[in-house]
Amino acid sequence: MPADSYEKWYKKTPASDDVLNKFTYALAEFTDVQGKKFISNPGCYATATELALIPLLKAGVAEEDSIIVDAKSGLTGAGKALSESSHFVNVHDNYVTYKLNRHQHIPEIVQELQLFSKKLHHIQFSTSLLPVNRGIMATSYVKLKKPLSEAELYAIYKDAYKDKPFVRIQDDLPELHNVIGSNFTDIGFLYNDVTNVLTVVSVIDNLIKGAAGQAVQNLNLMNGWNETEGLLISPNYL
Repeated sequence: MPADSYEKWYKKTPASDDVLNKFTYALAEFTDVQGKKFISNPGCYATATELALIPLLKAGVAEEDSIIVDAKSGLTGAGKALSESSHFVNVHDNYVTYKLNRHQHIPEIVQELQLFSKKLHHIQFSTSLLPVNRGIMATSYVKLKKPLSEAELYAIYKDAYKDKPFVRIQDDLPELHNVIGSNFTDIGFLYNDVTNVLTVVSVIDNLIKGAAGQAVQNLNLMNGWNETEGLLISPNYL
């Protein structure tokens, strides 16, 4: 993202333009990184959200500025630093919303989605902390430009991910347990023909597909190796 945007959202001094210009933002399913030397790995919320929404924007069926995303993360999404909000007694048996429309992944998400539709200017984005160790569930609400059948919607997603080994389109709404310990993204949806709103649910493991796993996936793609190399195992320790 631009240096001024980074400074605004992260409250940190960005790297110089000379350094930033060497990097390619690498959402593995949609970015050609073969031969690249430097990449920027997407954030965890960004990965789950972008993979859910890009097919709709690419197909031109979404009302771009209608998008609302309700994203929820397990505790490991906050990192290892000690804080009052991550203290066991505050997390256990609790559910907390934080950084409502102020999460630092918002400009990253908008920037990437705009590659698929210049008509998108903003999204409504809320983040919450789940009392679980790991995992992200992003629930997106999108008004469609016209009514679509379930078969048409499945075709849009199946076509977008037909040769993408780590994205699985589900017949039902996905659950966190199905992806924990893996590099998979599971996506399911439900269309409300009364409101003409499509609800899309995407789930990932924030520590793997949302972090180290996608980094390995990108490393494989950068070097022309098998995309799944080293990733079809379950290194689950939590």
